[in-house]
Amino acid sequence: MFYLLRVIRDLTAQLYEEHADPRVKDWPLVYSPLPPATIVAFYLLFVLKYGPKWMEKREAFQLKYIMQFYNIVQVLANLFLFVYGIPNTYGHKDFSFRCQPTTPTNTEPWMMRCLYATYGYYLTKYLDLLDTVFIVLRKKNQQVTFLHVYHHAGMVFGVHVYMTFLPGSHATMLGIINLLVHTVMYSYYFVASVRPSAATVWWKRYITQLQLFQFAYLIFHFLQVVLNNSCGYPISVAFTGFMQNIFMFVMFFEFYYRTYMKGDKRKAKTPINDEKQDELKSS
Repeated sequence: MFYLLRVIRDLTAQLYEEHADPRVKDWPLVYSPLPPATIVAFYLLFVLKYGPKWMEKREAFQLKYIMQFYNIVQVLANLFLFVYGIPNTYGHKDFSFRCQPTTPTNTEPWMMRCLYATYGYYLTKYLDLLDTVFIVLRKKNQQVTFLHVYHHAGMVFGVHVYMTFLPGSHATMLGIINLLVHTVMYSYYFVASVRPSAATVWWKRYITQLQLFQFAYLIFHFLQVVLNNSCGYPISVAFTGFMQNIFMFVMFFEFYYRTYMKGDKRKAKTPINDEKQDELKSS
């Protein structure tokens, strides 16, 4: 067993040494899998085991104002990165919707700005982990679903791999569209926490629809490369992105069907409350 672990460690080190993008070599949390793996391990241990156990005999924390501040930070961070990223990615004449290759030697100013925006997006994935921490501290453990935990932990690893090996490439669309979705989503969380009334309920359905559109477009985005790889993009990465977004679409559609389509049959128009807000946030 020890020998196997040592072989895996050596192969991983070799992979990072030979294939990691030299432009991001000195950036924190990028050039080694150890930091993100450690952070995600502590995250999983807290939200799945030690956090609920620690809160078991304690009163739930009231985090209304902390969460409002957190939501504002998320809105501003995601909006800024989206606005900053667009002209340096899909708004630039040399960046392709169809098939954007990996270009580790491209250090033009616009491309470096693309990498900075990507790195900022990567850091927000760590910030997103606080969603689950807040849920646990508020003793809403029923919100800690497989979809919620898988999505948050998986995004950290997924964006780490992209940031380390493929920055500025075809998968950039995932970050760009996700920044827009998160800007809208965290705006909703903030508004709903400030004005918890029936007037804010209608947002919820359309935010989930926006998330479904995100995954549907990304399926198409990666499928383009799978069917016609005209730029030499790693086909295994494109296929993984294609399958992963199918999986996420199915998972989110199941949530949408259960929450809204089945729910419509027994409509109950009630003011939004923390439980309702957390139900969407857990997705």
